Amino acid sequence: MTRLWPGGLAARFSLLLVAALLGANLVAAWVIAREGSAFDRAIRLQGDAHRLHALVSALEAADPETVEMLPRASSTGFTRFSVDAAPLALPQTTRLPMHETDLSVELPGHEIRIHESGHDPDDRRAPLMLVSVRLDRGAAAGRWLNALAYPLPVQSAWQWKQGFFAPLLASLFGTLAVALVFVRRMTRPLRALAEAARAAGRGDRSARVTESGAGELREAALAFNDMQRRIGGFEAERMRMLAALAHDMRTPITGLRIRAEMLEDDSQRGDMIRVLDEMAVMADGLMHAGSARRGTEPMQPVDLDAALARLCADCGAGYSGSGPLVMPLRPVAMTRAIRNLLENAARYAGPARLTLRRDAQAALIRVEDDGPGIPEALLARVTEPFVRGEDSRSARTGGAGLGLAIAQDVIHAHGGTLALCNRPEGGLRIEIRLPLHGPG
Repeated sequence: MTRLWPGGLAARFSLLLVAALLGANLVAAWVIAREGSAFDRAIRLQGDAHRLHALVSALEAADPETVEMLPRASSTGFTRFSVDAAPLALPQTTRLPMHETDLSVELPGHEIRIHESGHDPDDRRAPLMLVSVRLDRGAAAGRWLNALAYPLPVQSAWQWKQGFFAPLLASLFGTLAVALVFVRRMTRPLRALAEAARAAGRGDRSARVTESGAGELREAALAFNDMQRRIGGFEAERMRMLAALAHDMRTPITGLRIRAEMLEDDSQRGDMIRVLDEMAVMADGLMHAGSARRGTEPMQPVDLDAALARLCADCGAGYSGSGPLVMPLRPVAMTRAIRNLLENAARYAGPARLTLRRDAQAALIRVEDDGPGIPEALLARVTEPFVRGEDSRSARTGGAGLGLAIAQDVIHAHGGTLALCNRPEGGLRIEIRLPLHGPG
């Protein structure tokens, strides 16, 4: 049962609305279907009014012999006519003056009496009502045309009742159409809030929500926008402090390295220079990370195929493209991210190979090398800041362990994914998936 229950709020509102309206219309239909004598009397009078008018006119112009024959000839299985000296009278009947007034429009100037029979509504053999019209002219003047009207069978009655269901159906579909439009409009701010929250989860601090809709939705949007501004401010301040600290560290590190080179003890000099070089690499990595994450570069249409071809030519990597592929990107940030991957591969495994393909929804980038790969225990953590595939932080073999972390942040900010795995034949494979239409 849970699987049948829709997950979306708009779908749930719509389903409840449909159920409520259908329930109300089914109750109304049941009431109409069960409405016995009053409804049946109305449709019988409506259907027999013209026949009564024609029969009264014919009887008032007929000779005595025709007066006796015509009522029997005009009778049907559901209406019995007769000409009598007085109106018909049956026990337990009730006069219906409102229906008499309606029928007098068809028969002006005639005395009319209509009685409701006290029969069981479900008994189709008992008369439904009695209609008596006093004849004023001709051979039958002063006598009464009496009509016994019997209930119509269900099939015939429903032909008349169908017209009453048309307004119900029209109101049902009209109300549903209007209500569904309003439900979608009411829940649209929630969808926008969810999309902005996903973008914020990818690290996009520029994502904002339009403060519109119901009061509660406006408050939620206002709170989200305020949260984004605060988090963006905290992150910007943290990156500024990090970059400033890394910049300030470079001066004393350079001074200490000069002093270390002046030491006479070769063993101490080499150890100190190695440690200072590692500190310099870390400081450079922190400065690059701070500058990369502070960027507010706007999205713009970029031919990814051409951009990757130029980048691979600059880095000495092999490239296989799929032809022009224009999509929304932050070109500087994306170039920096892919460059980090190519430089990592060149540093540890030699020139890499990059391929670009596309499917119906995404661009697929694959970077492969023939190096030693990454230990399986580190694959899940190597994209975290300061985690590296090998232990040294020398300028010759590596950096501070921020290259993959920066690349992953940039790709996530574009709504994409980055995955690493070791190739069965040896080397590392990095697969990137970027949505063709930008972050969703």
